[in-house]
Amino acid sequence: MAGESLCPVLTSQEHRQLLNHAKAVDHGRIPWGLLTLMTAVCFAAAGYGVLRWLHSGAIAVGALLLGFAMLLLQILMHECAHGTSTRHRRLNTVAGWLIGLWVLTPFFSFRRGHVAHHRHAGTVHDPTAAPRGSQRGQRIVELLIRSRLVPVLYLGGVFWPYFTFDLRSEGRRSPKRLALYAFNLASIAGLHLVLAWQLGAARYALLLAGAFWVSAMLYEYLFTQNQHIGLLPDSPQERDCHSRDQHGFSRSIRLKCGGLLLYFNLHKEHHICPQVPYRSLPRVHAWLQRHRPDILDFTSHELGILSRRRNLRVYAPTAGDHDS
Repeated sequence: MAGESLCPVLTSQEHRQLLNHAKAVDHGRIPWGLLTLMTAVCFAAAGYGVLRWLHSGAIAVGALLLGFAMLLLQILMHECAHGTSTRHRRLNTVAGWLIGLWVLTPFFSFRRGHVAHHRHAGTVHDPTAAPRGSQRGQRIVELLIRSRLVPVLYLGGVFWPYFTFDLRSEGRRSPKRLALYAFNLASIAGLHLVLAWQLGAARYALLLAGAFWVSAMLYEYLFTQNQHIGLLPDSPQERDCHSRDQHGFSRSIRLKCGGLLLYFNLHKEHHICPQVPYRSLPRVHAWLQRHRPDILDFTSHELGILSRRRNLRVYAPTAGDHDS
């Protein structure tokens, strides 16, 4: 197998220095979180508004606009799940729960699943991990990926694992948790039934399905294909890895619109410092560029918007990128 080099190591001292640098006060920052929320609201309002048109293409236009809004809202929900969207813990929870209603995701299930993703990233216990070795349906999955029309990696590796995490977490389920999960699903259904009643059931069903697909395709090409797919640590891990050891199986990409996407493209930096807010990720990146460029170079790619990786290696991950 190509690429036998060991993953570079970020020491404990370097990690502490990096965290201190990332948490330093940085005045005059652009309020990207607020701008992202306002942009999402505008796109969503426009998406719903075009349903009032009588033109036959209104649903397609609305789905495109609402799809962009759903992508931005998913990124905001991710920040809320980390408790770093605002300094107020309860406000993060309330905002995340409300956003989850719009993007068809039970927030508490997502939050617990995402905590597990960070805790177990690079191990077989990661709920979002790509399957290893020969799997039933492998050829079908690879065919769907090559079609470029089905966001199979997002649906099977992001949305569904988080959507069902509270149902699949054996040993941690409780009547209270299941009741909250059921209430969250009922709230999601209730919101969209009200919108369907207001906008027309058939038209809204087409709008929501189209918007979900658009957001899934955007997430697939911007993030899912690039963040973890095809990567493993130097040897498959059964034990959990510290965040400073996760740079070997997470990848960052360069995007000009990173601020509006809350720097979700700086995913390696996010996994190394999951406790810092999105606005500090450029500081993490700058520190690594200055002090440890080998950490960035091990797996990071410079891809344009919606660029496609040449070899996704869904079923044959390797340590580091070897197909650049």
